[in-house]
Amino acid sequence: MAESRGTFCRPDTISHNNILHLYANKGKGDAAEALLKKMEDPNSGVSTDVYSYSIVMNAFQKRFVSSGRDSRNMKELERAEELLSRLVTKFEQSGFRDGKLRPTSVTFGTVIAMYAQADRILKEDDRLSNKTRSWKAGEVARKLKNNKTDVGWGASNAERVLDWIIGLSERERRSKSMNSDFKEDNAEANRGGGYNPDDEVIRPNTHHFVSVMDAWAKAGKGVEGAQHCERLLDRLVSMYNKLGYAELRPNPMVSL
Repeated sequence: MAESRGTFCRPDTISHNNILHLYANKGKGDAAEALLKKMEDPNSGVSTDVYSYSIVMNAFQKRFVSSGRDSRNMKELERAEELLSRLVTKFEQSGFRDGKLRPTSVTFGTVIAMYAQADRILKEDDRLSNKTRSWKAGEVARKLKNNKTDVGWGASNAERVLDWIIGLSERERRSKSMNSDFKEDNAEANRGGGYNPDDEVIRPNTHHFVSVMDAWAKAGKGVEGAQHCERLLDRLVSMYNKLGYAELRPNPMVSL
């Protein structure tokens, strides 16, 4: 009788994502990012999905917010955005068809939130540095200068990422409206009158706008910040009137 051998399931995306979660929960963002890069290797035998990237981005966000003044690394924001860029690139290269790679509003919201928090954190760090000896305050100032950060830097970048998701949403919507193959794939739903290309399109939402407006309001830019907020409010209302997305419906938080 031949010796029986056990069979083992090959590690898949879900099992790898679980390991990413473990690394992230332990605060080991670098290890999580390293594993993600291995998953991206075409020869790895496993694919990445939107959750793979989101987990690592969240790890960077937690470390950025929780780090102390002397250990905080502004590069965490750039690393999180770079991960988002890799995810968006993969999704676009799939012709906007690979749903498991479609960035979510939360994925974009993570990067927007990091930039929106940056100005407040920088100001807090600056206030703390002014309470230390002059050489220490000078060291912090040099760090900020080397990182090219300034008041309003975070709000400006948060708005840039907002522009990014708005542009991506429009490109995806336009692609699906014009793509004959996509229409054919959804022909049955289309015949039933229940299919709308906008139903499966990443959408900016009111929370994204509120985050950016709050960043400008607290950036210490005075009238300039108020003007940015008013312009964003007008843009939100205009987009809601044009697209009718429930996610873009203005709410009381927008006017506070």
